[in-house]
Amino acid sequence: MFCSMLSGIVSGAAGCIIQVEAELRSGLPYFTMVGRLSNEAKESRHRVESALRALGCPLPPMKVTVNLSPADIRKTGTAFDLPIAAAVMAGLNYIPFTKEPPICLLGELGLDGSVHGIRQCLPIIMEGKKQGIRRFMVPYDDMESLVYMKDVELVPVKHLSDAVDYFRNGCVLPYHFQKKRIILNSQCLDFSEIKGQPLLKRALEIAVTGRRHILLIGAPGCGKTMALERIPSIMNSLSEDEYLEVQALYQAAGIHRDAGDFCPPFRKPHSSISRGALIGGGAVPKVGEITLAHKGVLFLDELAQFDAKCIEALRQPLEDKQIILNRLGRDYTMPADFLLAAAMNPCPCGNSFTPEACRCSAGQKRSYYHRLSGPVLDRFDLILTVGQEAKKMDAETETSAVIRSRVLEHIREEQRELSDTPYSYFSQIQGEDIEKICPLNKESQKILKEEQKKHHISMRGIHKIVRTAKTIAGMEQQSGIGEGHLIEALSLRNMEFLSEAVGYE
Repeated sequence: MFCSMLSGIVSGAAGCIIQVEAELRSGLPYFTMVGRLSNEAKESRHRVESALRALGCPLPPMKVTVNLSPADIRKTGTAFDLPIAAAVMAGLNYIPFTKEPPICLLGELGLDGSVHGIRQCLPIIMEGKKQGIRRFMVPYDDMESLVYMKDVELVPVKHLSDAVDYFRNGCVLPYHFQKKRIILNSQCLDFSEIKGQPLLKRALEIAVTGRRHILLIGAPGCGKTMALERIPSIMNSLSEDEYLEVQALYQAAGIHRDAGDFCPPFRKPHSSISRGALIGGGAVPKVGEITLAHKGVLFLDELAQFDAKCIEALRQPLEDKQIILNRLGRDYTMPADFLLAAAMNPCPCGNSFTPEACRCSAGQKRSYYHRLSGPVLDRFDLILTVGQEAKKMDAETETSAVIRSRVLEHIREEQRELSDTPYSYFSQIQGEDIEKICPLNKESQKILKEEQKKHHISMRGIHKIVRTAKTIAGMEQQSGIGEGHLIEALSLRNMEFLSEAVGYE
């Protein structure tokens, strides 16, 4: 007697479909499981035996062999309990079994036959959907996080008996979960708390509108961190597809994220973080902070205090919007499409802008800047120097809601202009399409060539400046890039700091 079922695991940042095969034959009573299993996966046999006894279908004195295929992938988790029990019951003719259409089963069993949630259904279902699977049996406890799934049939179960009723009679438990949406976190900080600093606010609005990486340099206490922590309050909420993608990543990482939370992720790792924790790592790689910031913001406060290896590891994700890790001969692709927001002091003591107060030697400054290589700094679209500014407590400033509504309107216009192209934002335009989508007039070309020669700007830097100028033009409802737009884009990329940090003379 032989039967097979489909199940799945989380491998890296995505799901992986697993074939669960069960063979029952005469022989000494024995229950064995093969297929490169972790300890918790091996323990499934004890839970399955107890659950089947509680259901009134005890295992007969036979030899039972369960194989989880493919055998070269390490199987972790407890999601195999339900498919193993179903495969064994089908082998005993306790439930009917048909291979078409296929169904994927996920769930952990209690000793009394109850089905517990595994909290990792979403990435597995999304992978199964890519492979053409349209039916999934899932724990009722996990249904709340799956209400936004489309084009799939979900079969919730609370007990093993519910699975039996479905296979015998097609009975499905009634369920109803309201689709709640959290589009702005109540704990978000507001821009109205920032007094003054109009140039800084303008730069942050440009960064969010165009999805541009931004670096702020300034003395301690000038408001760098305060400003960057308010970026989520002016960002647009996630689309349904982005929401599912982000939720799947958090479930793969085993991190709780509220169902219906459409707020973009905001990650703020400490400067002592390891390289593996930042980009992902382990024998079977777990997602890192850059993947958890996917479709959101990665905020690196005190950038120069991070380990140089961590900073250099950002080079590929910032360009490719993903990172590929190789472990034991397998490639794991993890998405990393985030907005990088960073802040740092201009020198170790932080008083470089006031020479009479700075106590750093030239050697200390060189060592401080040495952690920031030219290629890393070149990947920032906006590099802004923030100065101290006297606060006017009675001054009226725009709230985050006002700025956010303006940002959303700019983004809609930007996407409307790019509707006939493969891009959604001007920041995504590739080099070969720059001249076509973002043409410069002769005067602007002359200004750009002079700046390139003066400051040794790389071709990547040139493209970033042009794309930023295009965003500024769009924000001012101009279809073409004018000299003023280009000059503002150049002013928002501190060439003097780049020259000093990289070592150009």
